[in-house]
Amino acid sequence: MTGTTEVSFSIVYAITMIVALAGNTLLIYIVWKKPDTRNLTSFLFVNMAVADLLIAVFQMPISITIFYFFHIPCELYYPAFVSTNASIFCLAVMAFDRYFAVVYPFRSSIWFRKPKIITPLIWVSSIALMSVALVVFKFIDGACRFDATVILPLAFWSYILVLTYLLPLAIISILYIIAAVKLWLHEMPADDEVHVNQRQQQIPKKKVIRMLIIVVVVFAVCWLPVHVYQMDKSVKKAALWPPSLIYFCYWLSQANSAINPWLYIGLNGKMKTAFAKMIGSRRTVSPKLENPMVTASRGKTNFSKSPFQDTKL
Repeated sequence: MTGTTEVSFSIVYAITMIVALAGNTLLIYIVWKKPDTRNLTSFLFVNMAVADLLIAVFQMPISITIFYFFHIPCELYYPAFVSTNASIFCLAVMAFDRYFAVVYPFRSSIWFRKPKIITPLIWVSSIALMSVALVVFKFIDGACRFDATVILPLAFWSYILVLTYLLPLAIISILYIIAAVKLWLHEMPADDEVHVNQRQQQIPKKKVIRMLIIVVVVFAVCWLPVHVYQMDKSVKKAALWPPSLIYFCYWLSQANSAINPWLYIGLNGKMKTAFAKMIGSRRTVSPKLENPMVTASRGKTNFSKSPFQDTKL
């Protein structure tokens, strides 16, 4: 019988799913409709949005269903592993992109800075590396369970931990530290026009790195508890964690899919401007509600100011 805890987490999952679907769909729509937002970082965030949509469509419903039933096809777990791996790979590529943009700003012909090349590479590698999940999860005793006869649980979860968490985060941290040191600790004094221009060019790079560091930190925090639980369960054979804590660990990891798009929209200047314009365009005032005398007196001024106002949004 389903308890209050399961019902509560079902509601939380449902809300998280709606937020994830709305945010990631909106992010993809903005990049599609606004050409000025398109760059390698935005394309990689679109890839993350697709991965997060897979989590919202596959993994979150599975988490809710497990509270009530156990007849879940094992094949449905596979997209969750692939999407998680694709997300962290996107973050790693962003780190390499920012590293080369800061440390080697004149090397623009690097192959992985081309979305048409790096996008299929991220997904193909994620599909291949996570294919082991198709083998280790089998339908046993009426439920999808881990098959320890194929590979030891400790070996499998260690593989997942290193590949999708520890190794990428270590690489990302090193690259961002080098880039941050280059930007913040090696600034030239603004004593002439050349140095002023160089410092002005560094400002957008700093903002992008700040944004990406926040996204990576949120990813690390959201996914750490579930990795700790899986490793503890693998080592001790049966982790004695309270059910509510286990549910929270899994929910927090999946909630990252709902947080990512809103972080990017809120922290990226072009995305935030595009989103504000989309919202502003729907807040039109009917001419009938405005005073005709006021409209006549300021009509010319408003017409001349509107282009400037659009650029300031």
